[in-house]
Amino acid sequence: MLLGVNLGASCSIPFLLPSKATAQLAASFKGIELMGILKAGDLANLTPKKYHDGEGLYFDKKKRGASWIFKYRLNGRNREMGLGKYPEISLAKARELASRARAQKYEGKDPVDARAAVRRQGVTFEEAAREYWQIHCQHYARPSNWIRGMEINVFPHIGKRAVASLTPDDMVKFLKPIWGQEKTRKLRQWINAVIGFVSSDDPRVDRDLMSRVADRLGPQNIEYENLAAVPWQNIPALWQALPPTLVGLSTRMLILTGMRVNPVVQAEWAEFDFKEGVWNIPPGRIKKWKHRYRLPLTRPMIDTLRDAGRKWSMGGLVFPSEDSASGHLSNNAHRLWLHKHEWKDENGELATAHGLRSALRTWMNDCKPPVDWRLAEHIIQHMGSLGSQTEQAYLRGDQLAQRREVLDAWSNYVVSGAKSARARSQQRERLGTVVDKDGRTFSQVAEWSREDWQDNPSFEMTPEEAAWARDDDIE
Repeated sequence: MLLGVNLGASCSIPFLLPSKATAQLAASFKGIELMGILKAGDLANLTPKKYHDGEGLYFDKKKRGASWIFKYRLNGRNREMGLGKYPEISLAKARELASRARAQKYEGKDPVDARAAVRRQGVTFEEAAREYWQIHCQHYARPSNWIRGMEINVFPHIGKRAVASLTPDDMVKFLKPIWGQEKTRKLRQWINAVIGFVSSDDPRVDRDLMSRVADRLGPQNIEYENLAAVPWQNIPALWQALPPTLVGLSTRMLILTGMRVNPVVQAEWAEFDFKEGVWNIPPGRIKKWKHRYRLPLTRPMIDTLRDAGRKWSMGGLVFPSEDSASGHLSNNAHRLWLHKHEWKDENGELATAHGLRSALRTWMNDCKPPVDWRLAEHIIQHMGSLGSQTEQAYLRGDQLAQRREVLDAWSNYVVSGAKSARARSQQRERLGTVVDKDGRTFSQVAEWSREDWQDNPSFEMTPEEAAWARDDDIE
């Protein structure tokens, strides 16, 4: 191995290193990453793959474009950090950025987190809110409601403002006109969450901003608005009007179960135990319900599910929709159907799908005798029905048998209109049956033989009685 010893600017003396010394030198460099392997002039002509420049810096060459990546390991985890695209980021600049990241790593900081913190300093409210939504809101039942609420009510007013520059005056200006509305309660919580999210990286952000706003505006005194609901007295008629479609069958399940929309449209066949007659709803599907919820299945529920299974198979989602990105029926489909067909509450307001729960709850209260309050609240999945956290720790039963009894009675009432309609249809068919050799129908024979009972609307006669009255033989 030929090496050279530099003796100054004027000369360098080469000498030959013995093979044994060469091996010892190579061994001494084992495990040490060398830097500067790549050359700037070669980058454009490299074939597509990843090239290591040393100490975690990689040049990721693809068929279309290239970029720089810094790989490192921190706290037992492998991490990757993008440094930018080539040629916008040159080889020299990529080495500089990688060097900064290594310095942060040696200080015990995560380079990725450190960069995100720097970006959040001076970030606008809208940018921060969208990042917060991506990280913290995706597990919500309807995450789109959160960001949509921000887009409509908040972003137009403070979306382009830097979070660190927001003042109580900025917030009061647009919150004051809506301070007493129900939606402002949620907006206040959401805004405060975004401010706290940014303040962890930017000490200039006022963490107590919303508290100061509340002091300025005073108590909210929110007037809660009840969602329009079809009266329970009209539910049998609504049941009969529902078509055997995706919306119709799923609305029937909403009526029978007292569930919110989300658990029904996300229902999967694997959750139903038809042998035990139970729908096992997984934790998190029902609002504030942190454990499995067992819903007793009634006969009309099972019939509805079987109708759905015959239409869309009994695998995967019960109510699938090819037109939806989620794969299941839209949460707004039931409300839109009720509005289209003008189903209204007692005040003439167009009814909502959520209001179907109110119909069940009011029916339970109007029963003679009324359903026990705690049992009724349990049936419509209100977590408070289980009592305080201490009571919940000791309460191990779920009142399945008692809830089944109530839901059986409710289901029988819901389908009572359809049963009456079927009975009337069967009676009409019976009246049209030919019962004697002259070709007369049961209705004609009954009318002929009524005589003294013509004014009695409750008069009924079997085909045998009608034939006997005519003194004819039944064929």
